[in-house]
Amino acid sequence: MDLSQPAGENYANPKTCFFHVLFKAAALAFYILSTLFVDSFVIIFVVTVVLAALDFWVAKNISGRILVGLRWWNEINEQGESLWKFECLDQQTNSTEQK
Repeated sequence: MDLSQPAGENYANPKTCFFHVLFKAAALAFYILSTLFVDSFVIIFVVTVVLAALDFWVAKNISGRILVGLRWWNEINEQGESLWKFECLDQQTNSTEQK
């Protein structure tokens, strides 16, 4: 690590890192601070779950792919079996796992 570089230039993808942390912080901050502004537990719960779902989506589809090169998904074959497919940037072949 070169200490002569500014702090923001040490990361390969600073925008991706920012949004990765932003969605996690947004869900946590809304849950902690929402009782100051909203009295309905249902609204707090729904918004917190939506923010957590957005965080999961960003971590799985955006951050995982850009920052560490991982990708995974589930497919159902003709026999109705569930196949999990995993990809990594280091390996060009897919590994499958049956459940």
